[in-house]
Amino acid sequence: MSELPSQAQDQFLQRLRATAPERDSTRSKLATNSLISADTPERLEKRKNRLLAHRSMATALPDTHRDMLLSGAVLATAPAEVKNAFEVLIEGRDIQQAWFLPRGAELRRTVGRVHIRNASYREGWGTGFLVAPNLLLTNQHVLESADVARHSWVEFEHEETYSGQMLRSAIFDLCPDVVYLSSPADDGLDYALVAVASQPRQAESNWPQATLAGFGFNQLSSEEGKLVKGEPIHIIHHPEGQARQLSLRNNRLMALADAQLAGSWMHYETDTLHGSSGGPLFNNQWEVVGIHHAGAVKKDEQGRPLAIGGALWTSDMGESRKWYYANEGLRISRFMQDVVQRLKTFTASTPDFTLTGQGQSLVEAMFKPTAGPAAGRVDPPTAPPPPTDPPRRFRPE
Repeated sequence: MSELPSQAQDQFLQRLRATAPERDSTRSKLATNSLISADTPERLEKRKNRLLAHRSMATALPDTHRDMLLSGAVLATAPAEVKNAFEVLIEGRDIQQAWFLPRGAELRRTVGRVHIRNASYREGWGTGFLVAPNLLLTNQHVLESADVARHSWVEFEHEETYSGQMLRSAIFDLCPDVVYLSSPADDGLDYALVAVASQPRQAESNWPQATLAGFGFNQLSSEEGKLVKGEPIHIIHHPEGQARQLSLRNNRLMALADAQLAGSWMHYETDTLHGSSGGPLFNNQWEVVGIHHAGAVKKDEQGRPLAIGGALWTSDMGESRKWYYANEGLRISRFMQDVVQRLKTFTASTPDFTLTGQGQSLVEAMFKPTAGPAAGRVDPPTAPPPPTDPPRRFRPE
């Protein structure tokens, strides 16, 4: 399935109501350029330390300010000019380091379109992303069981070029008999971790020579300090099963401290649609900070959905015109903590947890850090072949 179950949707909306004051407070801090006071001193200190460990980000600070912070100065008690310089660094203003574009372009290739299928045909769309060699992460409400995963596929390079042509894409089988680890959308964390075949399906792929290794993967981190409230969040996704897209502008982390979020969820503003579920959430350094889980549509007093701009939404407008005003994602650190705990207690396969010896090696690779402060890891990319002419759009129905 691709729709969030009704119970999980109700739980999300309950959490969203609870975080309204926190989101309003963050919005107020942003409006008054007081981002550095939007989060707690403890979280800001963790963010400071992580950014200072990132060579390119650290050098963006003036030398004297950087040296002061590197010497151990606590941000909360630092001079005003140092605080202001750090605030500019985390605020994500329009000026970015030039590596921002090529790094995002590399990591976009790790994000695929999930074909949610039964034994005969496609039932829906989702998004997933590679987090280790041969290991895909998405939502449980996208791949709700090992049986659904067994029939489903993931497609990489489903992307439209500037000239309107489609890249040749590669479609891979999922392998839940090697790894399938999930937490339910209802009363759980709504994730599914599943193994992926190394070679594409030949008949369905427009790029049958591709290999999964050529797309690389995202190196995850369970450490805190990747994001503070008010910072930008970016998502790469396949909304409504469309060609790969990016949401980059006017997207901010708005809430994560409320008790209702239980240290697991975060609320943010960004444009999403059905099919975005399971997409990776990135910070400005292209580190994965979460997994997109749900979006809330703005409604009028009678409970009718509104379109972007405030008019009443009607079905002829299409899903893309609905006004999604808030979103929820699972924090990646919470996901990793849950996997660690479940690995410790694993004894035998269950419907929501299958793990072979090969699968255990894949999952363990997800926890192996790479050298240096890199935001993620992508193998040297294999350039895709030129777009097809005329474009070939695979239709599985």
